Amino acid sequence: MNNVNTLIKLISILSDGNVHCYYEIKNYLIFSKNINYYINLANKLGLFIIKKPSNCYQLLNPFTLLNKNIILSYLKLETIKLIVIPIINSTNKYLVNKLSNIYDKCYVCVSEYQTNSIGRNGKKWINSFGNSLCLSICWLLNKPLLFNTISIVISIILVNLLKKLGIKNIGIKWPNDLYLKNKKLAGILVESIISNNNLYIIIGIGINLNMSNNSLLYKLGGNWINLIDAGIIINRNILTAKIINSIYYGLLFFERNGFNYFFSLWKKLDIFFNYPVLLCNNFYSNSFIYGINRGINQYGAILIETNNVVHAYYSGSLYLKI
Repeated sequence: MNNVNTLIKLISILSDGNVHCYYEIKNYLIFSKNINYYINLANKLGLFIIKKPSNCYQLLNPFTLLNKNIILSYLKLETIKLIVIPIINSTNKYLVNKLSNIYDKCYVCVSEYQTNSIGRNGKKWINSFGNSLCLSICWLLNKPLLFNTISIVISIILVNLLKKLGIKNIGIKWPNDLYLKNKKLAGILVESIISNNNLYIIIGIGINLNMSNNSLLYKLGGNWINLIDAGIIINRNILTAKIINSIYYGLLFFERNGFNYFFSLWKKLDIFFNYPVLLCNNFYSNSFIYGINRGINQYGAILIETNNVVHAYYSGSLYLKI
């Protein structure tokens, strides 16, 4: 995207939600194009900037910009490597492309907005500049771990953190979508890659904080919810640091102690446990599996009972059968 620096500076000026007039803004910025060009660009990123009388502008949904130094000040370990990139193709892809030069235990990429954000099964993750949280964590594994259990562990770690922040009745849709009031709050994408004879996992996390742009609402549909809808208002930099800290220590615990602890927590967090479900996956001979969700096994597979027989499935999209 051209003119990114000017766009970011303009957004930073308007991010406080106050009315700012052009004569004020131009004292800080040199525009290569008309200011309305940048306003339109910003709104395409999910912001809601309106034009006021006397050539003034206002962001209707103010937010705090991500700040690397603030995030670092809340991280518990100096060994965690962090990069903040305002606009990026994909935080996961950034880390994948950088793997040959990553030798750290934990390397984190955080962004205000992803132009090509990908969720599970190749689905696009809708995000909004300043109103969602997009980050990816590259983790160097000390020993091989069952891939299916990693997604579940990450989702449980995030749920436990959000509970500490005051969210009640939050749960998980297998394997790793976080739901609140039967609506999606956050999604997780986990990839495993071998590089430099090392095994890495890359964990992409997207959380809805305060998505309210009408065009985004249309894309998202009705089955989603914001963190602010749960009454949680928290500085995005502090939240980012808390997520990184929680995942860091949670994964260390997982590597040392295995899956049993997290396995014991699953039933209470599984929003579809003992409900009729539909599993969609072309990998299986019957791509549509109907049955009763009986939880997971110790390998992270979903257990579905059909005709009084329980089968384990390791991938697919799970839906409540209505």
